[in-house]
Amino acid sequence: MNTDLEETGSDKELEDRLLRFTKSLDGCWMPKEKKGFKAGYYQYLTYKIENGKVSEVLP
Repeated sequence: MNTDLEETGSDKELEDRLLRFTKSLDGCWMPKEKKGFKAGYYQYLTYKIENGKVSEVLP
């Protein structure tokens, strides 16, 4: 999606770069714990990209 909220085509290189970037984030993927048991979970992330670089990661 561009800044005018219009859909854009898929870019495989960008997808690969975002996946590598996400995997490199440190301390963000802590397992949840409830009553002494660790539980898996998932989270959607939104990336704000300006001038070809990630400027914000929003949960």
